[in-house]
Amino acid sequence: MGQLNYSKTIKDLTGPKGLPLFGNLFQIQKEKIHQNLEDWAKEYGDFYKVNFPAAKIVVMANPSHIDYLFKNRPDKFRRLSKMKDIMDELGFYGTFSSEGEVWKKHRKVTQQTLSHKNVKNYFPLILKIGNRLEEYWEKELDGENSITDYNISQDFMNATIDLTTNLAFGYDLNTIHDRREVTQQHISKIVPKLNERTNLPIPIWRYIKTSSDRDFDKSMNILKDIIGGFIEKNKSNIEQFPERKENPTNFLEALLVSQDKEDPFTWEEIYGNIYTMLLTGEDTTANTLSWFAYYMAIHPSIQEKIRKEIFEVLGQEGDLKEIEDTKKLKYLYATIQEVLRMKPVTPLLYFQCNEDVVMGDTLFPKDTFFITLVREGGMDEKNFFSPDQIIPERWLKKEGKCPFEGNHNEEVMHTFGGGPRYCPGKFLSETEMMVFIVKMIKNYQIELSVPENQITEKYDFTMVVDNMKVKLEKLNFIKADITTEGTLEQK
Repeated sequence: MGQLNYSKTIKDLTGPKGLPLFGNLFQIQKEKIHQNLEDWAKEYGDFYKVNFPAAKIVVMANPSHIDYLFKNRPDKFRRLSKMKDIMDELGFYGTFSSEGEVWKKHRKVTQQTLSHKNVKNYFPLILKIGNRLEEYWEKELDGENSITDYNISQDFMNATIDLTTNLAFGYDLNTIHDRREVTQQHISKIVPKLNERTNLPIPIWRYIKTSSDRDFDKSMNILKDIIGGFIEKNKSNIEQFPERKENPTNFLEALLVSQDKEDPFTWEEIYGNIYTMLLTGEDTTANTLSWFAYYMAIHPSIQEKIRKEIFEVLGQEGDLKEIEDTKKLKYLYATIQEVLRMKPVTPLLYFQCNEDVVMGDTLFPKDTFFITLVREGGMDEKNFFSPDQIIPERWLKKEGKCPFEGNHNEEVMHTFGGGPRYCPGKFLSETEMMVFIVKMIKNYQIELSVPENQITEKYDFTMVVDNMKVKLEKLNFIKADITTEGTLEQK
């Protein structure tokens, strides 16, 4: 490694003053930690220090530094070793937590499963889940024109888990209709417990088990048995249909057929990759859909523009028939990008450096613990004009130029990561969102059932919309009767 040039060290960084021994521990709200750190960034700048018992942390807010970190993985930076240890302890040996050559091995099969070509092949399945969601909403209305105090977030969670389990191991849980299906209930405990253990200064669960820990361990054992059953079923399918050895139909089959090839996956790796697929495929997309519904409820004019586009592009039924149709819904896609800018589902990411590095003229020694603030770049007026406002038009391209006149620097967006470890599930996630949103917007007017100021952000490893209930009102319109103002004529 060549000589490093710098004028400051980590000791020169400022940060919020804490208490002896406890540091900033009591200044942080567990469910608002992302907002606490974002607020301090406005006061202390691109890099600042926070201290916790047994951990000294550097918070990184500048998107150019975050971009440098992403581009220099896995050589100079890695995911926080503590998080990897916790995930390994749980058996999550997959692309999310692995590093180096092990990561490359896991990444290859994940990337193939989630390739554009395969997502196109999955599109009929995505439509099937979307139709199921549409049918469920119709059933919930039970002949009425509207339903209030409705938890639409749970529907999005069920839809994404149904799709993920289909893609992961070829099994349809149908949690949309069967709310008694227990698999999703066990899966839903993973993310909160992972967040809790990552943020605990001392791994107390290894010495003293709370009732929550015991309940979680029980769920993990049940999940392992369930996945074991799916493994046996998929092994049987491969024996029955040998052509699947070359063309596997789901993620689990792809993992299993590797056992007949060079560098096969171990059983621990197979289980771990399935856990990882379930972990990353459910919460992220579902929470973004919930935030999308929130913004539609408080911005009815944007909701109406999307509805108008759906019927103008897709015809009087408003139905998506092939994946290419999603590309035609440019305003809807632009609105999704705007929601991702304002409400990135993973606002905090945890890393450490593998060697001494210099960023912003500051030397950071090997093993420095970094927390990156993913949202900061997207909410900076230097990058986006009026960043606190939702303006989908800023994402629309026209003749090679953005028709929106204000600042627009999408390079600072890191919603799906960046560099070599860019999220391979981006295309699948965006396709899911397009399908499910079309089903919602073409059929229902969305409003809030609770005051807007009661809806908050809750950090639970992902950024969850908290306290949101909506009113779904059925659109009793004459199909294709769209006025020049873009509104639907009501009967």
